Amino acid sequence: MKVLLMMLSPPSAKGGMEKHFADLANGLAGAGVSVYCMSAPEHLEALDPGVNRYPVNTKGSRYSPTLISSIVKALRAQEFDLVHAQGSKSAATIQLLSPLFPKTRFIATIHNFKSRYPAANRFSRIIAVSHALASDIGGNVTVVYNGINIERCPEAPFNFQTYDRPLWLAVGRLVHAKGFDQLIDAFQSAKGSLLIAGDGKEHEALQERIERLKLTSRVKLIGYQDDIPGLMQSVDGIVISSRREGFSYVCAEALLSGKPVVSTDVPVANELLPPQHICPTGDTAGLSSLLNTPIAELVESQAGVRDFAARELSVDSMVANTLQVYREVTRRG
Repeated sequence: MKVLLMMLSPPSAKGGMEKHFADLANGLAGAGVSVYCMSAPEHLEALDPGVNRYPVNTKGSRYSPTLISSIVKALRAQEFDLVHAQGSKSAATIQLLSPLFPKTRFIATIHNFKSRYPAANRFSRIIAVSHALASDIGGNVTVVYNGINIERCPEAPFNFQTYDRPLWLAVGRLVHAKGFDQLIDAFQSAKGSLLIAGDGKEHEALQERIERLKLTSRVKLIGYQDDIPGLMQSVDGIVISSRREGFSYVCAEALLSGKPVVSTDVPVANELLPPQHICPTGDTAGLSSLLNTPIAELVESQAGVRDFAARELSVDSMVANTLQVYREVTRRG
């Protein structure tokens, strides 16, 4: 089977979709699929040597004549069995071109909630990364959870002895969608300490909020961190405060690391965690209450969730489930 994976993220993007793109490509190649990847050159660097590369300029519009020409040229040159678009931008471009290639099967994976989704009749299948997202999209949608591999790391190089326990970790870009402002507010009534790992445009505003609420001894912005698994090993629990998510890699990574999680009502946490460990988005008091749940209680209640994560949230499981979709789609041809 010859497959083109296409992702049109800007070169600077370093989120969950970009990680998914590389993990899926490498996993498919390892499973014997002939994989070609089209993306910004920066996103091709994480690919294994066995993955073929099509670097394209993704800085402009999804309807850029140069970009369209590059895609059409690749599709005509290789006669792919299947083209798999990652994200809304590449799905919109493929939606435009799919009628020109009636013998090729087209799939799109959608990673985040949108006001508009691809036209289902232009694709053999739409994949969503959570059940909540699939429900929002509607139609012929298959859920394939994103997968990650956790490498057990030594404890991160911080002096954790200086923090009051329980010690919580939050991870993500410092942007409005991640809800770190409401998480800081929630810590006024929560016990213990909080580390927030990540960079972003709200850094200054969040730091000012911490200082204004006199939380500087208990809440720390620690910037971007390469070794999130190492950090997770060193804390007591993980908190997700997002206002919206398509799929929370942080939740998956925490569960695979054996750590308890509390979260606002966002995927994939709201599909996996016990309901008593979820609060509505924007509910600061509810988030405070979750943070005051005894760690031992969280650990015990989430034992089954951790078992599910070990089975279903690995890269191997993601690749196997994606291959199943590929087989279903190509058989119909």
